[in-house]
Amino acid sequence: MNRFSPFVDSRVIRSTLFVAATLLTAACHGALDVSDPTLVQDKDIANAAGANARRLNVFVRFNGAAFQLANDVAIFTDERTIDQPANYYVPPEMYLDRRDSEGYEAQWGQGFGTDDPHLGGWDDIFTKASIAIPAVRAYTPDSLRGDYLAQLYAMRAYAIVQIAEDVCPGFPINDIVNNVPVYSPPFTTDSALGFAMTQIDSVFAEVHDSTRYTNFAKVLKGRVLLDLGKYAEAAAAVADVPASFTYTAEVGADLGNNYFATQFYHWDMNSGGGPNEQFAVGNHEGGNGLPFVSANDPRIGAVFFQTRYTNSADSLYDETKYTLNDPMIIGSGLEAQLIQAEAALNAGDVTGWLNILNTLRAAATPAMAPLTDPGTTAARVDLLYSERAFWLYLTGHRLGDLRRLIRNYGRDPESVFPTGQYPMRGLRYGTATAIPFIQSSEARYNPLIKTGCTTR
Repeated sequence: MNRFSPFVDSRVIRSTLFVAATLLTAACHGALDVSDPTLVQDKDIANAAGANARRLNVFVRFNGAAFQLANDVAIFTDERTIDQPANYYVPPEMYLDRRDSEGYEAQWGQGFGTDDPHLGGWDDIFTKASIAIPAVRAYTPDSLRGDYLAQLYAMRAYAIVQIAEDVCPGFPINDIVNNVPVYSPPFTTDSALGFAMTQIDSVFAEVHDSTRYTNFAKVLKGRVLLDLGKYAEAAAAVADVPASFTYTAEVGADLGNNYFATQFYHWDMNSGGGPNEQFAVGNHEGGNGLPFVSANDPRIGAVFFQTRYTNSADSLYDETKYTLNDPMIIGSGLEAQLIQAEAALNAGDVTGWLNILNTLRAAATPAMAPLTDPGTTAARVDLLYSERAFWLYLTGHRLGDLRRLIRNYGRDPESVFPTGQYPMRGLRYGTATAIPFIQSSEARYNPLIKTGCTTR
């Protein structure tokens, strides 16, 4: 099913409609009905239960995509490294790990997938929400409509924010209106962030009484404004988000229909890719990477699990942040406080900046020792982004942070990303600073996309 299909995953629909079968008697024609029982037509779901099935379909896809694509971010940055035997085939993740955009594009363009593996995952969330929103507007009871719409717009906003932060400029964000594809021109990072803001505004406009969606939208708004370098506005956006707030992507929270796929991506993040392909915690990866292992930080909880296949002197570690069925926090009061800390630093309020970071550390379990002011602006930025990296480890934030260091703070990309000698196959790291979209895949859907990444 490509990203423009107007249909919903029939398993999700059937599960939802079974629960609400009394609302669908018009679709049943008696014992002699010979129609295909697996075919769900629009007329069968033109009701409240059908609208909810469309909403839940987005929810299913969102949960699966969040884990899978956060793993892409972890591999592309310094959060995770890959290990495999020397004679093993080259998986697409290795191209991400090496920052080798040309190899990644070439592999997927040669038949490893019919859809863009990263951009397509988030784009699918966006377009499926476009299908669900009109149905929710038309058929959902007043008491639920506003919050259901807020949830859908929040998922759309999150998908666009991740596209903007993860993918190199020149990408499309396609849409569907009245079941008809609407093809977008190429987006820049900034124009995509602006588009995300319109979805966030829709959350605020539609929400009925759900503080959960409101707070999630506030954190997303603060995140967008950070990316745009609007620090004071970012702090204002998240000022009243409670410290205890969390918004999560859930494992298996999808009526059981997509449980194993969602669980697989979570396990992929937690324990490695299989017996011949392992994902391990990065440690000073490519020289510039943070010491996610050697820092012995309780926020990562790194534990030894094997030596590298091609270098027995290189120990590899797994994280203990996640067990198999743990949710992934993708928006929180903690993130809101980190946004406020960055705003304070950019306003010259060093005391306020450091107080926020130390308040978070004091509240950790176990409590962590306080930080001291390193004394220079550059070192303070380094410390802030290190704290963000450890607090937000494996949540899909790291690539946006590294690109913000380049865009907003003027850092040289080769001082930010892993670089130099790659640990396998005698290779070196590439120079990409964002995950490439697959031009051949995107052009297959969108005639306006005629070139690939405009900036690496």
